[in-house]
Amino acid sequence: MTNTIELLEAIGRDASLRHATGDDLSRALSALQASEGLKQAALSGDDGYLAQEFGHREVKPTNTVNNGIGGGSEDCESDGNGEDDADPAKSE
Repeated sequence: MTNTIELLEAIGRDASLRHATGDDLSRALSALQASEGLKQAALSGDDGYLAQEFGHREVKPTNTVNNGIGGGSEDCESDGNGEDDADPAKSE
């Protein structure tokens, strides 16, 4: 995995690798002894190969409880200007 991360960093730093054709990148990765996951991800554009190599786990967000005590986003409508827009007729 460390080798894969180092190769990804090298690709990011080297414009010739970053903008290489699939075939050119494949040859370069083979010459650098890249992992199969990195080669497959580079050729297909599917980062699932890297996720599999790195042992990606789906992490679900923690549950939140709305106890009815203000602050819920469903309690107000806002356009982000800091003013209460719940009743547009009042603002005119």
